[in-house]
Amino acid sequence: MRFCVEELERRYPALYRNVCDETGAVRRHINVFVNTHHMRDRAGLDTPLSPGDEVTILPAVSGG
Repeated sequence: MRFCVEELERRYPALYRNVCDETGAVRRHINVFVNTHHMRDRAGLDTPLSPGDEVTILPAVSGG
């Protein structure tokens, strides 16, 4: 997963700044899933990726 985030920074720096903070951590309001599992419930940025895995980045939405 860390490689994926590094590639995001390299290829899409503006998007990376919305997903990650200045320390490189995924922002609290951003949900990142590997297949159907939340990255935070696994190994965070150390979550391994396999060929064919799908990474989904979703911002949290709230309101009332």
